[in-house]
Amino acid sequence: MPIPQERNIEEISANLSQWLNSKPDVEGVEISGLDIPGASGFSNETLLGDIKYQLAGEQKEHGIVIRKRPSGGYAIFPEYNMAVQYRSMQEVAKHSPVPVPEILWTEDTGDVLGDPFFVMERLYGKVPSDNPPFYVEGFVKDATEEQQATLWNSSVETLAAIAAIDWEAAGFSEFLDQPQYGALGFKQQLGYYKHYLEWGAEGRPQPTLEAALKYFIENDPTDSMEHSKQLNWGDARPSNMMYGDDFKPIGVFDWEMATIGPGEVDLGWYLAMNRWQSENEGAEWLPGFPQSEETVAIYEKAAGRKVEHIDYFEAFGYFRFCVIMIRIIAMQIFFGDMPEEMRVFERANPAVEMLAEKLGMPKPEA
Repeated sequence: MPIPQERNIEEISANLSQWLNSKPDVEGVEISGLDIPGASGFSNETLLGDIKYQLAGEQKEHGIVIRKRPSGGYAIFPEYNMAVQYRSMQEVAKHSPVPVPEILWTEDTGDVLGDPFFVMERLYGKVPSDNPPFYVEGFVKDATEEQQATLWNSSVETLAAIAAIDWEAAGFSEFLDQPQYGALGFKQQLGYYKHYLEWGAEGRPQPTLEAALKYFIENDPTDSMEHSKQLNWGDARPSNMMYGDDFKPIGVFDWEMATIGPGEVDLGWYLAMNRWQSENEGAEWLPGFPQSEETVAIYEKAAGRKVEHIDYFEAFGYFRFCVIMIRIIAMQIFFGDMPEEMRVFERANPAVEMLAEKLGMPKPEA
């Protein structure tokens, strides 16, 4: 379910065109076909369209994607900093071979469209579906085992390439550091998700998640990890990548959860989210997808190092997802897509059950 969006497309197009025509060296802007995709995600508002314009006298014509901070009185995350998304992609493009869309323009004041936004060039390829999950239907499920393996392996290699970026030289700390949650690194992530859980739960008890958080804080292994501070994409999964005809990534999207920590954070999330997407739908693991042990080996080969404490970080992936699920469930209640009595689902759902299983905790009861 995407964020409900009721927008005056003509007004958005006019305001955007006027704003772009005021930019240096830009003139003759024509925006056409602006539309809101059917499933634009939970955390951003997205518009797609086409644009014609002149840049320093050179004629340009291509597709665009507009990512806008959500409005309308509801938010999935405690804070939204659009600069984290577009700055991450800009710096990744400058400092690595990881494929990301080109950021064309940014607007941080909210004066043009009512909220901050950025415009990036649209890429064209195939994106594995979230709804229905690509384990159930779509081009990934219909692919050959060899193509599925290529998609999986190249995605895991992309995670290793992201972790290898020199985030300090690229200046990521300038826009990723949130010192109110602790020192930059994994301890800051723990502090952030402690705050996120308290904010999202709004005082409602979350026994499994509260016990899990205590476990993660008390068993944090990063003090002894050699690679404890690397760039984390944050939402590392196939549905946030676009693939070419060769089943290899041509675009890596959705950087709003980017942060600093060991690369195992992304790998653990990747393992957890894929398991959840398949098992939550009762779908079989795709025949071309390796199991966890082989996936770790693929990452190790690409990264040139041993993966450490992957069970801890996979469990942390389930935990993060469970915290986010609290807000997704609340959003569905807020917009009338789920009755209030279903709020109990935030304490006992398949993701919480997977977390409890991974940590050897009792199965949660609603």
